[in-house]
Amino acid sequence: MDTKLLVFDLDGTLIDTMGDYADKAAALIFKHYGTPISEAHRLYFETSGLPFEQQLEQLFPKATGNAEVALRFESWKDKYLLNVILPTKTEQLLHHWQNAGFRIAIASNNLESYVKRLANNWPVDAALGYRAWDGFCKGEPHFQKLENDFGWSREQMLFIGDSPNDARIAVRSNVPFLALLSGEFISADFTKHYPDVRFIRQLSDINDFLTLSKVNFYEKSSADSRSCYPRFN
Repeated sequence: MDTKLLVFDLDGTLIDTMGDYADKAAALIFKHYGTPISEAHRLYFETSGLPFEQQLEQLFPKATGNAEVALRFESWKDKYLLNVILPTKTEQLLHHWQNAGFRIAIASNNLESYVKRLANNWPVDAALGYRAWDGFCKGEPHFQKLENDFGWSREQMLFIGDSPNDARIAVRSNVPFLALLSGEFISADFTKHYPDVRFIRQLSDINDFLTLSKVNFYEKSSADSRSCYPRFN
């Protein structure tokens, strides 16, 4: 089937925010848990792609300060994102794909309020974020909503993300995937788990795959696809 819906991760894929997130998260982790900054920075990226509260639960299970640290991070992020804009070249590409007949969606584990505020004037057809109160998140819940809203199968979607967690979500959700090498991860970070993953180095490289009649890089996974918070073993 031809690809009809392009689904983008947000942070690190459409906007260059991950470095600043990592710096702030590392500072908070050092202050509240005593983890050295360099190690905290590494741990943040190792678990990136999840809501920050879930990252903390993976890194420091049941620690009493997790809720407070997550709240401090999200309070900072709320103000930080007020100054973030979609790069001009990225906006032009999204317009190009829309004009070519593709629909555009965002699937992010950033808080839904942030995602919708950011994407309010962007050339996108759907902007999905994370809701803690009902578990709506990047993964099965997002892709099921996109199926329902647009009426297309997952084989007609193409998910683009910049983290190994995005690749894992794609496999578990049975959605074709492209890994963007944005600088925070190298190809080996993906291929050690998914040797057949395909890569792009910039968003415009997506055009090379849209000429294919079907972009499907994985066999269907037998893993439980319902989880929003996949973990690497």
